Amino acid sequence: MSANGSGSRFFEDVSVGEELPPLHKQIDLPRMMAYGAATWDFIRVHYDADHVRELGFPGPFVDGQMLGAFLAQHVQDWVGPGAFLRKLGFRNRVMVYPGDSLTCWGVVTSLYREGDDPSTSSGQAHSAGPSEGPGFAECDLWIENQRGERVVDRANAVVQLPLRAESGQRR
Repeated sequence: MSANGSGSRFFEDVSVGEELPPLHKQIDLPRMMAYGAATWDFIRVHYDADHVRELGFPGPFVDGQMLGAFLAQHVQDWVGPGAFLRKLGFRNRVMVYPGDSLTCWGVVTSLYREGDDPSTSSGQAHSAGPSEGPGFAECDLWIENQRGERVVDRANAVVQLPLRAESGQRR
């Protein structure tokens, strides 16, 4: 839990180069089926072993959107409930099957205030200058399996973080 007591991170407390704590996920067929039910995605390749073997795959494979949900959870677990995930983009690279163990990784690459040019971010959130708008953190993300393969690569997120001044708390 962060210093604000809500479990949320403040923009001023984040720094460029900061690593997000890893998030571990074990993949099994019940989890895959639960995700399919929750998202109304009942495509047979995600649960029917006989069907996917006929198609030439070793078994049912994870819906790519599930990996995006893991990335969203990874970021939200790091920033807490007071932050808002504004953007998430990712690219699936390797198939994921039941029995795989996944780890989500991430690093903060940029910090800026609304109206600033993110490409010129100094990474000094606590000395952000005259900008009045909300604070944002950009993160590079990826997911690796138990073999060290990047199953998701080139993922990125933009998170809006609460400002200390808006909370009424001091450092």
